[in-house]
Amino acid sequence: MPEIPYTPKGTPIEEIVDFDGASFKTTTWKVPLSTKYLGKIIYVHGFMEHASIYTEFFDNLSQNGFEVFFFDQRGAGDTSPGPLLGLTDEHHTFNDLDFMIKRSLEQRTDKTEKFFLLGHSMGGGIVLNYGIRGKYKEHIKGIVACAPLVSLHPKTRPNFVVQKLSPLLAKFLPRVQIDTKLNYDYVTSNERWKNYIKQLDKKLIGSLRQLYDMFQRGEALEKPDYVRKFDPDISLLVVHGDRDYINDIEGTKKFFGLLSNNIDKKFVPIKGGRHSLFIEREEIHEPVLKEVLEFLRAH
Repeated sequence: MPEIPYTPKGTPIEEIVDFDGASFKTTTWKVPLSTKYLGKIIYVHGFMEHASIYTEFFDNLSQNGFEVFFFDQRGAGDTSPGPLLGLTDEHHTFNDLDFMIKRSLEQRTDKTEKFFLLGHSMGGGIVLNYGIRGKYKEHIKGIVACAPLVSLHPKTRPNFVVQKLSPLLAKFLPRVQIDTKLNYDYVTSNERWKNYIKQLDKKLIGSLRQLYDMFQRGEALEKPDYVRKFDPDISLLVVHGDRDYINDIEGTKKFFGLLSNNIDKKFVPIKGGRHSLFIEREEIHEPVLKEVLEFLRAH
């Protein structure tokens, strides 16, 4: 494991949580006793991400009063190493998230405690879908989606033949693992975090079923009748870098434009921002962190 390029003020708590045949690696960032507790964030990570990538971001959120709960999803990280990488599907993605939310709700001692969903990239697409069809969405006060996977950017999008064959490949070869060959330069312009990710993950591997379901989930967010079902009781903040060459900001704009006008919503395009805004260089990251904190505090 390479050295994390940030020294946090807090210390995360790691725990293994067993559910439905998987042992989930979870990481919790508690709010310091000297800081007023403002609510709990359940974070849904992007494709093949790890908790350590968000050390700086989660430390900042927790130091500002928001507890953060992160779990390595089925098919990713320490939950599913080696031959288990990418082995998940649509059912397990949402069933696992339902379980984690329900578990957190059951641990409450204060029934007025605020719960938020945050998600990046693949996770951004998941949390946006959760605001439409999530089992426990009535308990979610607000959702923050960063560079959500609605549609891939043309520089990253598979060729036409692969796109057309993907339903058949996912159906008949669902467990086949492939290297997505993502360009690390597209991830972030922050050199210390980019170098850390490159050392941590030499390859970004997923299964055909995982990738197919991920893209289908994004396509749903461009369908007017579906998007209009987004829960009006959930406030929404969406941030997306205008130099994101992995997920297309135009797809995010389309989704946002389809939302009902009676939703408390805000879309913030980030000038010069690449894909992973939460680990971008300071002059980009700081305004994004400010936007997120202002949104959370306001709701």
